[in-house]
Amino acid sequence: MMSNSMLRILLAITAVLYYAAFACSLFEKKAKLPTSLKYGFWVAGAAANAVAIVNNYFHNGHVPFISIFQVLIVLGLCFVPFYLYLTYVCKCRGYFPVFSFASAIVLTGTAFMETNPESYYPPALQSPFFIPHVLVYMIAYCLGAVAFALVVLSFFRKQKQKDLERAAYCCIRALFPFMTCGMFFGAIWADQVWGDFWSWDIKENWSLVTWLLFMLYLHCYRRKLLKKYTRILAILGFVGIIITFFFVNVMNNTSSVHVYS
Repeated sequence: MMSNSMLRILLAITAVLYYAAFACSLFEKKAKLPTSLKYGFWVAGAAANAVAIVNNYFHNGHVPFISIFQVLIVLGLCFVPFYLYLTYVCKCRGYFPVFSFASAIVLTGTAFMETNPESYYPPALQSPFFIPHVLVYMIAYCLGAVAFALVVLSFFRKQKQKDLERAAYCCIRALFPFMTCGMFFGAIWADQVWGDFWSWDIKENWSLVTWLLFMLYLHCYRRKLLKKYTRILAILGFVGIIITFFFVNVMNNTSSVHVYS
């Protein structure tokens, strides 16, 4: 098991490898770099990322989902399978820079947080629904971040706007069932712990708002008259993700039942 300083160094190396993969993908054609170079950096970054996750697991003795610091480490690795999904399942190719940059940014975020790899499960988290609830939300949030990046790119790359919008749609179409499952697992878990499926807690309210925004996106995407609103809805949905994920912690809202999250 690593010390806190060693873990910091490992995370910094991981972020640098992800940034190197991103840089290689940008200058691949101009500098005539081999395609294998960007993948090599990304695989090396993913391997280092996995080592950090395993280290946190052995420090905790359980899946390291307790703090945002731990969750961000796992999120950094999640973009790898999602890139494969978008490339080989949805047949949307050419978006490697988006995924490698997303991994790099997430790992960079860990540098501004307390390491604290050791933690314990509060009583409220000692439920079989905790891990699936957090895991499906992590998947949804990663896909939402990629969709946001693709939508933003569509404003600047008019010649590829339709392709970018289709790729964003594939991400949001995939995230919606995961987000729905996350709310479902959370409601059952809340009933077990607090005796109520829904308490109108601030974090619950924002998760509902985010879910509704993505539901509207999917509805509008299939309606010609409403499709023009999809990019705005995708951006608002990502804003909802950021607020849901960070809001309670940043505002230090001690009245929230999710204050530990």
